[in-house]
Parts: sequence; structure tokens; C-alpha cells
Amino acid sequence: MHISIFVYGTWGDIRPHVVLGMALQAAGHSVQVIASPVYEAWVRERNLGFYPLTADVNVFTKEHASIMDAGALQQLQLARQQLTPIFIQMGREVLEATRESDVLMTVEFGLSLLFDVVRVNKLKVILINPAPLNPTREFSSAFPPAPAWFPFPAWYNRFSYSMLERIQWSLLSAARNELASKHLGQPQSPLRQFRAMLALTPALTTVSKHVLRRPADWDEHWQITGYLFDDDPEWQPPPDLVTFLESGESPVYIGFGSMPDSKPEVTTRVLIEAVQRTGKRAVILTGWAGFGGEQMPENIHLLKYAPHHWLFPKMAAVVHHGGAGTTASSFRAGVPTVIVPHNADQPYWGRRAHELGVGTLPIPRKKLTADRLTAAITEATSSQTMREKAAELSQKIAAEDGLGEALRVTTAILSNKTPIY
Repeated sequence: MHISIFVYGTWGDIRPHVVLGMALQAAGHSVQVIASPVYEAWVRERNLGFYPLTADVNVFTKEHASIMDAGALQQLQLARQQLTPIFIQMGREVLEATRESDVLMTVEFGLSLLFDVVRVNKLKVILINPAPLNPTREFSSAFPPAPAWFPFPAWYNRFSYSMLERIQWSLLSAARNELASKHLGQPQSPLRQFRAMLALTPALTTVSKHVLRRPADWDEHWQITGYLFDDDPEWQPPPDLVTFLESGESPVYIGFGSMPDSKPEVTTRVLIEAVQRTGKRAVILTGWAGFGGEQMPENIHLLKYAPHHWLFPKMAAVVHHGGAGTTASSFRAGVPTVIVPHNADQPYWGRRAHELGVGTLPIPRKKLTADRLTAAITEATSSQTMREKAAELSQKIAAEDGLGEALRVTTAILSNKTPIY
């Protein structure tokens, strides 16, 4: 079969998709990745086909760091106003890229944009969800999670998925409707049709079964596979990083990955102050925020890049933004975690890490202060219970074969050749 994998996010989003794509191609399928041209060389090195998107959400995110300072509703409004032209262009390009495809693999958000493209090109869809997105009464959607005080959790849990579907549908309505009317010759589709398709669409939730149990009320075509890790065994650390790691006790990692920051110099000072108060050593990732810009104390090493699978096990604790991929890597490393969620599913992972006993209470990005971060780092590096639970979870994850399970489930889905549209 010819399989197209549509990914519009960051490195943490594209890596699991490509890992599964490589396994599918090795199993005899033809696989192409549809993504930002930033990833083209990396994908082609792995012998997969590639279709570059000229529209790139990441460029917008980097250029509009101040959007992170807005409230959740304002963020949605700004995204709808300013991202609609990007989504329209993205949809047109995916339409062309998938004309010869049999299967489209993407996340649920991608399907809400490409709903009519799927129907016109008669594509079988398989969702790859990095967080809980299929409805259940057992726990809430990754966004928005249930408030702790809510008295009817089972009711809210199911409702949260319906709310997420409506938010996605509304956010992308202008782009989707223009795609349908101007480029596909289709009438505007109602939300109920999207919900009907979602109910029938197979989905792989690529999370460890020890982090997220499979709900008893899920349909058979919704499965939890385990994590899809992408390791680079040939990567070699720069000498200055090796020297720093060997010169003292295990440091604390601090990095917010692909999260931009409208005031990176202010946040940098907060991070430095917190580290100095704890008396710990630290590795700070510059990231998209661009942390740094000043002379670092001797106990802090500024880092541009190191793969999580290599770096995290060497840390005393990991402070990060709570992206699904980074969270998976921190769980795998077996060290305590401190999550500073910025948006999307990150608050969910912050809460989940704490529930599992492997992380402190999350610190919402807007509430990040030197005092709060100092307290969280101190707790994460001094709690023997947290360290033991983190090590136990790491061992359980190591015993899983997420990629093998994802390939098995996908192969079974592909054996049913009836498209869902």
C-alpha cells in the first residue's frame, strides 16, 4: 500500500511518525512523509519519500512568541485569525500529495482539517495520537483535563472529548470550508459527520500502557501501543558537555524545547536564580526560547542540543515543558521530573507525572518563579520515593516494544481495505 504520513509539528512530533513509517516500509509498504522542508534531508536519509509543505506552522510559532502570554481562549482566537491562510495552503498541498495514496496517517487535529480531502481522495485513515484523544468515561481528554474539584468526573471525562472535537472543528472551520468549496467542489461538512468518522477511525495511542491504561469502554479499533522512541546510537556528545558532566555530581536538566518565549532574558534569570538557590549543577537547553545571552555561572552548562535518550539518564532530575515526546523520554530515563506546562496537552502530562509519583506538582508557565522552581527542583532531587518510582516506571517501559506493537496493530488495520469516509 502507498501510505502518506502527515505531520505539521516539531521534531518531537515528527520523530515517532517516521520511526513507524520506517517499520511500515520495511514491511513492504511505500511510505511518504508530508511535512515542513526543515525535515526533508533527515527523512530522506531514512529512505522514506518526502513531500514538502510550503506552509509551516512552526515559523508562525517562532515569530509570534507573545501568543504564549495570552489566555487559552485568546490563543485560540489568534490562531484562528492568523493561521487560517497557512491551514488552507497546507490542506491544498496534502490534497495533491495524497492523490495516489491509499492510507493517510495523522493526528486527530490533522483529520479535522483534512476531513473533506480524505473523502475526495478516498483515503483510509489511521490516527496516531500521542495523548488520550478517544472518548472514554474513565479519564478526561488530554485537553482540557477535568478540574480536580469537579463532582461528576465520569460525566466530565466523556464530555471533555466532545468539547475537544468542537474546539478543533471550530478552529479549522474557515480553512476547511474554503478547501471544500473552492478546491474540492464540496459543500460544507457538519460537525456530526466528523464525529461519525472519528468513531469509526482506527487510532493508535502511542503511550506506555504503564502510563495510560486502555479503557474498558474503548472500541476494538482504538489501541494503546507503547512509546515510539527514535534513538541515534551514532550521536557523539561535544567535548565541553562531556567535561562538564564528568566534573561533578549529576546535574539537573532544564529545557522547554520548542516553546518560544517573549522575554527569554527574564526567564533565563529565573532559571539561573533557582539553580543557584538549590546549590545544584544544571544543564540548560537554549531551545526555541533562546535561553542564555549572558555569562553562565560555572555550575551551569548551556546546551544547544543533545538527544534525550543519551542525556536524561545522566541527570538528577529533568525540568521540561511537558511535551508528549519529552515526557516519554523523561519517564524512560528513570529520573524525577518537573513539568512547566505552556499549552495544549502539557498540563495533562504534568498532572499525570505527579499522579504516577514520578514528578512534582506541575508549575504552569505563567506561574513560574524562582521560588516555585527552587522548591520543585529541591523536592525532585531529594525525594527517595520519587526516584524509586521513576526507576520502576523506567524498567516497565524498557520491557515494552511500542514499535513492534504499533506495527502489529497497523498491519491488522491495513488488512481491512475498506476506506472510512
